[in-house]
Amino acid sequence: MLLLTAFFSFLITTSQAADVFLTGSKTFEITDYSVVKKGVSTGNCIQSDPFTVGGYQWAIEFYPQGFNPSYSDFVSVIVRLLNPKNVVKAIQTHHFRDWNSTGWSTNTPVDSNLRTFSANGYTGWGYFDFMARSNFEVSNYLRNNTLVIKTNIWVVKDSSSFLMPPVLSATAGNLYSWWDKVFQTSDVSVENTKSA
Repeated sequence: MLLLTAFFSFLITTSQAADVFLTGSKTFEITDYSVVKKGVSTGNCIQSDPFTVGGYQWAIEFYPQGFNPSYSDFVSVIVRLLNPKNVVKAIQTHHFRDWNSTGWSTNTPVDSNLRTFSANGYTGWGYFDFMARSNFEVSNYLRNNTLVIKTNIWVVKDSSSFLMPPVLSATAGNLYSWWDKVFQTSDVSVENTKSA
């Protein structure tokens, strides 16, 4: 309880978040999942169209057979910074649409860590083990061979002076409702992708 109180005493309101982060969201709909899964091998992905958050171009990558052979039993989800020229610090989360409700998955990973995207380091961050494929294929996240991924990105406005408050990292499980509130007022782009 003390930790939760400390979390809210940090005053993480939407307006204050806007002072620290440039936020944006992208939904990526993939139809014909079974065809995509057969046609996209381990280590390969289907990529969304580029979208802009914080003045930078990003893309969502969905790996139906896993990011690499070590994760071939999982579906992997990554967000990639396209054409990186600068070091960009950002927080990213990914959720599947829950077809049995009006919401998004809350049991998928929530990463409150500030990640560094750069040409000399990692241009993509996400989850190699986002969900076991066997669980995903019988879940509420796949309906009529269709899935929808929502990716939220918070780009730090001034990474040279920004320090992630420890309480944010310590309470990752409690962040989802705050993220959701922040994104109620953020730009959202929507894309539908069908297999060729």
